[in-house]
Amino acid sequence: MRTVPTVDDLTVDWVRDNLGVAHAVSVAVESVGAGQVANCYRLRVQCEDATTRTFIAKTPSADETSRATAALQRLYEREVAFYEHLAPLISTRTPACHFARRDDEDNFLLVLEDLSATMNIDQFSGITLDVARAGLRELAGLHGPTHARDDLHDAEWLGAVAQSLRPLYAAVVPILFDQFLERYDQRIDHDTRQLVSTLRERLDDYGDYATPHPVVTHGDFRTDNLLVELDGEHIAVVDWQTIGVGSPMLDVAYFLSTSLGPDDCARHDEELLAYYVERLARFGVVYDWSLARREYARYTLQPIVMLVCASVIVEQTDRGDLMFLEMIRRAVVAASRWHALEEVGRRAVAQ
Repeated sequence: MRTVPTVDDLTVDWVRDNLGVAHAVSVAVESVGAGQVANCYRLRVQCEDATTRTFIAKTPSADETSRATAALQRLYEREVAFYEHLAPLISTRTPACHFARRDDEDNFLLVLEDLSATMNIDQFSGITLDVARAGLRELAGLHGPTHARDDLHDAEWLGAVAQSLRPLYAAVVPILFDQFLERYDQRIDHDTRQLVSTLRERLDDYGDYATPHPVVTHGDFRTDNLLVELDGEHIAVVDWQTIGVGSPMLDVAYFLSTSLGPDDCARHDEELLAYYVERLARFGVVYDWSLARREYARYTLQPIVMLVCASVIVEQTDRGDLMFLEMIRRAVVAASRWHALEEVGRRAVAQ
């Protein structure tokens, strides 16, 4: 039985009862965003005093493929749990949550702060160094407070999810790599094809690693999931469906290698990595520099793994194809420059 409101249920009475807007007189709903796994709407609430309040409502995708993907990976469960349990513990700027509910049929509703006074970043153009530093500060604000928190990491909605999904990923990810290579064969260059093919054969070695610095990771920390404040110096982070537990570098390498243009990444990623390590130290986390570099090298492969899979399991769109292929191309350049496969091989031999 469904126990979660749909977007059609967000009436004046519902807003009054659940969002604390006692003087609401009308509610207008409009679709916003271009998410492929969930739908977002802006609620425009008119009040008796002629003021307007706005909120963002997030609901399951209407696309059957995307919704099945979300259910399989427990994406909705993880995001609702993030706002219920984790958001209050970290210093990362996130939207304030006004309502969060999910039922046993994986229906969910989040009503969040509307950050429309912020600016989206174009995934294709690449970020500035100032935005890169702002993003790294927010990552430190997530990683620092959750570092080595076994009590948190073992929660059913966090670490236990990852453990439950490991057999599934081990069986399915190689098949998704094959599907990617077949679908995009005519649209990827030689270097991308070669690295993806080689990584497909090394997935077990890549996944068989435990960092000495486990933290809660965002899992999809890229420009489409960041909103820049109008001052251009601060950002807010959204889309917490892929939270997990792992190395801080999983997020850092994913962010820098896919969000900076390849030339800027080559010139500045080591400098930015040092900046992140210094920010993390403010939370009392001492991250050995040589280890940070080795883990960064390893996790330049993370966007390739994630985006190769995502590109063939969510609803296919023209923008989605362009985004996935550009981000994978950038990650391939970074992984090649950092000799990521060699790092994976060294670790495999050491074990």
